[in-house]
Amino acid sequence: MAKIAVIGDINADYIIMVDHIPDYDGDIEIDDLKITGGGFGPNTAYALACFGDDVSLFGYAGDDINKEVALGDLKGYVNLDGIVRCAKTGVCFSIVDKTGVRRLMTYKKDTICDISFDIEAIKRASWVHLAGLNFEKASELLKKVRISSWDPGMPFLYSLGDLKAFRGIQYVLLNEREFEIFRKFPEWISFENLIVKMGENGVRHFKRGSLLKSFPAFRVKAVDSTGAGDVFNAAFIHSILEGSDIFKSIEFASAAGALSVTKVGARNVLKKEEVEKFIKEVRR
Repeated sequence: MAKIAVIGDINADYIIMVDHIPDYDGDIEIDDLKITGGGFGPNTAYALACFGDDVSLFGYAGDDINKEVALGDLKGYVNLDGIVRCAKTGVCFSIVDKTGVRRLMTYKKDTICDISFDIEAIKRASWVHLAGLNFEKASELLKKVRISSWDPGMPFLYSLGDLKAFRGIQYVLLNEREFEIFRKFPEWISFENLIVKMGENGVRHFKRGSLLKSFPAFRVKAVDSTGAGDVFNAAFIHSILEGSDIFKSIEFASAAGALSVTKVGARNVLKKEEVEKFIKEVRR
């Protein structure tokens, strides 16, 4: 079994379910409030573990209640020896309306410190996935470790001056809005595999700036899209490491992402067999 290292942001998610997003200065009642683990890194690591992979998580977290929320689900499933203690654990507030569409507000201040990760432990992995972090930390890692796949996240892209340091990454996974920012950099055409997750509009695979193939979305009733991109990433990595080609891996990842939005929260337990059964049923 391949060893996978996931390096990324760690958050506690506060999911606020509402009928609709209020207007400016408006006031509405909350339908439901859920507090659950979140963050690009833990969500991806958890999903990989559910698929049966050997996963180690590297990230920053404080010695606080939000750390327990963020990482509690992972204990016993994901190796957490790579967690570095910092001042505070990140917090993400996710407002989800009745269509399943979300708005995110993330607290990251004091969530990253000057302590470096265990580079030798990361190097022992056969696949390294980078999920978030800031530019400084990501750039530092790239000088020491070969990154296999990367999901930068919106805040990271806004902080970038160029993409030169990241061109050697084999698989870049973005959502539609992130792609619009990404393609403004002239270096975007040099990336070998750029996979754009577009929700109900499916997935697009770009190779060195050219659209190679478009994939239709799996139709489901969306409840909450929180963490769907992380589940997609985990399923894609799992499928590639199982020996599937990139097209089959995108299909498997699309199905996994679709299933994840049918429930609330980013940590829905999803097994490989569930995804494969879903794909077969859709094909009938």
